[in-house]
Amino acid sequence: MSVKEKTILKGGEFLLSPTNPSDVFSPEDYTEEQNMFRSSIRDFLNKEIEPIKEKFDSKEGTTIAPHILEKMGELGFHGIGVPTEYGGLNCDMKTELAYGEIASDSFAFSQAIGVHTGLGVYPILLYGTEAQKEKYLNDIVSAKIKCSYCLTEPGAGSDANSGKTKAVFSEDKKHFIVNGQKMWITNSGFADVFFVFCKIENDKNLSCLIVHKEWGVTLGAEEKKLGIHGSSTRQVFFENVKVPVENLLGERDKGFKIAMNALNAGRIKIAVANSGIGKRAFKLGVNYANQREQFGEKIAAFGAIKHKIAAMGCKLYALESSWNRAGHQIDEFYNELIESGVDKLEAKIKSVAEYSMECAITKVYGSEAESFIVDEALQIHGGMGFSAESEISTHYRNVRGNRIYEGTNEINRILIPTMLLRKAMKGELPFMQAAMSSFQELQSGLLTAPKNGPGTYDLAISFLENIKKASLLSSGLAAQYFQEKIKHQQEVLMSLADIMIQVYLFESTLLRTIKHKDVKNASIRKNMIDVLMFETADLLLKSTREVVFACSNQEQAISNLKGIQRLYQLPAINLKESRRAIANYFIDQNSYTI
Repeated sequence: MSVKEKTILKGGEFLLSPTNPSDVFSPEDYTEEQNMFRSSIRDFLNKEIEPIKEKFDSKEGTTIAPHILEKMGELGFHGIGVPTEYGGLNCDMKTELAYGEIASDSFAFSQAIGVHTGLGVYPILLYGTEAQKEKYLNDIVSAKIKCSYCLTEPGAGSDANSGKTKAVFSEDKKHFIVNGQKMWITNSGFADVFFVFCKIENDKNLSCLIVHKEWGVTLGAEEKKLGIHGSSTRQVFFENVKVPVENLLGERDKGFKIAMNALNAGRIKIAVANSGIGKRAFKLGVNYANQREQFGEKIAAFGAIKHKIAAMGCKLYALESSWNRAGHQIDEFYNELIESGVDKLEAKIKSVAEYSMECAITKVYGSEAESFIVDEALQIHGGMGFSAESEISTHYRNVRGNRIYEGTNEINRILIPTMLLRKAMKGELPFMQAAMSSFQELQSGLLTAPKNGPGTYDLAISFLENIKKASLLSSGLAAQYFQEKIKHQQEVLMSLADIMIQVYLFESTLLRTIKHKDVKNASIRKNMIDVLMFETADLLLKSTREVVFACSNQEQAISNLKGIQRLYQLPAINLKESRRAIANYFIDQNSYTI
C-alpha cells in the first residue's frame, strides 16, 4: 500500500504486486460526463420502461422492445463506446460500464440493450472491414438495424467450437450457402441482422458471417423460459441461405476468436448488470422492511433482517468496487498501447483480452452476489415475495440466467486459474518465482497471522498481503503436483478460482475504501471491510483446504494447511455490531447509497 508511483499491472498481476489506492477507480471518481450519461439513461427508463414494466414480464415485451431500441438510438445511447465517425460518442470503458449499470435496470428489456449494443456493435467495430463498418455501424447505432448473435446450438453450448452449422461456397464462389440451427438466440424475433458462427467447408474452427433475415432465415416460436419473459428468445434456422462472400466478418477459421473476445467484454458487462439489478432488489427489500410491521414493530428493527441487509450491502459494495476497478485497468492499458503506436481498434481488442481473467472474476462474483441479493430481498418480503405479482419475484426468475450465459460460472471458474498459469508458462508473469518464495516461508515456519497496527486499515492491509501469499501457495502446490495434468482437475481449478476471486474482490474494495477514507460514512465503510475480511477468511479456508488436500499425502497436507491457516487468523471483532451499524445506515437511506 506504500506504492507511490503509478503503475499499470498486467492481467492477473494483482496476485503478485501491490496496487496504490490512488490507481483504482470507483463510483466516487465518476466525472460530470459519466454522471450525466447515468442520469440521462435513468430519465429515459423512468419515462419509457417504468410505466409499462409489467409488460416486460410477459411476451408482450418482445413486441415493444424494437420501438424502444429505436428511441434509444435516436438519443445516441447505443453508441457510447463507438467512434464518432460511425455515429457514436467514443467514450472509454469506464463510461460504458457506468452507463450500463443504469441501463441494466430495465427488466427483460435489458437483454435487448445488451445484445444489440454489445454483441451487435463490437464484432463489426473490432473485426469488420471498412466497407462493413460504413454499411452497418451507423444503422446499428441508430437501431435502424437491430442485431442478434448466433453462437449456441442444440449440441454446442459451453463447447461452442463444436457447432454443426455449416457454410459451403456456391458454384460461382460469390456466396456462402448456410445450413444449420441455432438456439437460445436473444433478439431473434425482431433482429434484422444475425452474426452467425459456422464452419466453412471442412474447416475445424468457426468463422463468422453477417446474415440478413430477409435472405431466408426462419425462426422458431418464442421460447417458454423461466424468466426474462419480455426478451425475445427463439431458435434460428438456416436452410440454404445465400450469404455474399463479402459478409465474412474477420478472417476465415478465426471466428472463435471473435466470439471469445466478445464474451470477455460481455462478462464484465454481466457484472455491471448484476450490480444494477442487485441495487434495485436491495432497495425493494429495504423498502419492504421499512414498511412491514410484525409484533408491533417494523421488521427492519429485527436483528435477523438487519443481518440480511448488511450482507446484501457488503456484496454490492464489493461488486461495484471490482468492476469499476477492472474497467479502469482496461482503459489504462488501452491508453498505454495507443501511446506505443498500436492501432485504436487493435488496442481495444488487446486491452480487454489482457484483463480477461479479471472480467471472468467479476462475472462469477457478480452473478452469484446478484442471486444472493435477490434471494434475500425476496425472503424479506416473506409470503408476498412468493406471489407472482410481486416485482421481486420477477427479478428472482430473471437473474438465474446470469450464471449460465457468457460462459457458465463453472467454465469461468476453470478459466480463471488456467489463464493465470498460461501467462506464467509464457513468462508473462513471474508466478512460479513468487509461489516458490511463499513456499519457502511455509517450510521455514515464517508465515504469521495478519498484524494489526495503529492505522485504521493496518489489519486489513496485512490480511490482504497474507491472502495473496495463500493464493500463491495454493496455486503453486497445485501446479507443481499436477503439472500439465492440472487441466483435468476441474475441482481443484474451481477452488483455485474461488481463492483468486476473493483476493481480487477484497483488494478492490479495500483500495477503494482507503482512497476515499475521508468520506462522511467512513465508519460504515470500515465496518463493511471488517465483515468482508472475516467472510473472505472463511471462504478462503474452505477453498484452500480443498486444494491442499488434493495435492499431497495426508501427513503433508495437514502440515501445509496448518501453516497456511495462520495467514487467515484474525483477532476478535464484534461482527454483529458491525452488521447492525451497516444495516442501520442503509435502513435510514432506504436504498443502496454509499
